[in-house]
Amino acid sequence: MKFIIFTDLDGSLLNQGNYSFVEAKPSLDRIKQSGIPLIMTTSKTRREVELLQREMGMREPMIVENGGGIYFPRGYWNLTIGQGEQSDDYTVIRIGTSYSKIRDFLEKVGVRFNIRGFGDMAPSEIAALTGLPIEKAALAREREFTEPFILSRPDDIGPLSGMAESAGFAVTRGGRFHHLMGTGQDKGKAVRMVCDIFRRNSGTALTSVGLGDSENDLAMLEQVDVPVLIPRLEKGYLDVQLPGLIRAQEAGATGWNDVLQNLLNAQGKITTKE
Repeated sequence: MKFIIFTDLDGSLLNQGNYSFVEAKPSLDRIKQSGIPLIMTTSKTRREVELLQREMGMREPMIVENGGGIYFPRGYWNLTIGQGEQSDDYTVIRIGTSYSKIRDFLEKVGVRFNIRGFGDMAPSEIAALTGLPIEKAALAREREFTEPFILSRPDDIGPLSGMAESAGFAVTRGGRFHHLMGTGQDKGKAVRMVCDIFRRNSGTALTSVGLGDSENDLAMLEQVDVPVLIPRLEKGYLDVQLPGLIRAQEAGATGWNDVLQNLLNAQGKITTKE
């Protein structure tokens, strides 16, 4: 194994409009055939990622809800994880604040800032906002660490973020929603922990690749050896400069696939960070 790949989903591996990954199948097939870990690193819930992995025919570790939790399938590669707890069929490393505490804070400030989180919405409303089918919108509501929300007055983001920080929370921006979460979590911290686990177990040099398109992907991109920025539909590239940054030429699954094909072809020729 040479690569370990971390990827955002919406707007990266999945197209923004229709959530399709069809255009990424050539690279996905090569990744599976090569036994390369593909770690979905996303604001989505565990239940959403489980369904997506079944659709793709894979079972891999996952980083969910913006780094709130890391889930290793039980017995995966016989890894010695050295931390975490057993839950269902996973070894779980919990980084984020519990969802109940997130909701308590949101309910206290929700009226003042006219906030609506997923916990305030029926699956039908989430489906209307996201374009997800009802059954997938219901899975998006099964949260453990974070709360996506809509803010009716954009100028309120500053005061809200200040109050959140004072209370031990943080606000970040994803592709469609703001997200409320604990201050001790982000995608980058979770990526660093997963890389450490793989490197301790593998005994060989690994090259980490990260692919994302939004603000909440920056911490992930900062941690990997090969950061890949996917352009957003209509908005273009996020304003970011990182050493060795690769900019995909197309949005969504097409750009994701093109970059991975090139990286897989060059495998073994890429150096890791010191």
